[in-house]
Amino acid sequence: MNCVCKLTLATLLAFTTTSQADTIYTWEDEDGTVHFSDRPQPGAAELKLNVPEPAPPAQTTTHGAGPASATAPIPDDVPPPATIKLITPRDQLTIRSNEGIIRVRTEANRKMNKGHSVRLLLDGKPYGRPQTQLHWQLTNIDRGSHTLQSQLLKYGKVIASSEQVTVFLHRATTKSRNAPAPMPK
Repeated sequence: MNCVCKLTLATLLAFTTTSQADTIYTWEDEDGTVHFSDRPQPGAAELKLNVPEPAPPAQTTTHGAGPASATAPIPDDVPPPATIKLITPRDQLTIRSNEGIIRVRTEANRKMNKGHSVRLLLDGKPYGRPQTQLHWQLTNIDRGSHTLQSQLLKYGKVIASSEQVTVFLHRATTKSRNAPAPMPK
C-alpha cells in the first residue's frame, strides 16, 4: 500500500505545472509519513521523471486589428444571426400627409438571396405581400396612430423582426368646422 501511495504522489507531481524538476526525492520519516522534495535529503530515494515539453500555444487568427477576444473564434463560414431594422420612420414621429402617405425604409444584415424576403406589418397585420425590396410607400393610410414593424423571412419563415415603432399620421380635413351662416334673402 505504501508503494502505491508513493507512485500515485510521484505521478501527480509529475503532471503539475509548478514543478520543473527532472528528479524527485522521496523518504519516509520515523512517524511513517512519506515526503517528496525536489532537493536531495539524507536517506531519500531518487525518482527520475520524464517531463514532457509543454505544447506550443494554439495559433489563432484575429479578424481586424483589435485585441483577441476571450471567446472562441467564430468560423468564417457561419454567418452572424439575421437582423432587420426600421430606418425610417423613427418611433413617435408625427407625419403630416393629406394623401395618407408613409414612407418606410428598412435595413437587413443579409442580402435578399433566394428564399429571403421582407414583410411589413402595419398595425400588426401584413401590408401587402412579402417582397425583396427594403422600402415601401404606404398610401391612403387613415389618420391617427399606427404601428410599423418589419420581418425578415426565409422561405416564408420569420428569421428576424425589427423593433415596433409608433407613428402619428395627420391629414387635413375637407370638412369645415363651422358652417357659414345662410345668406339672407
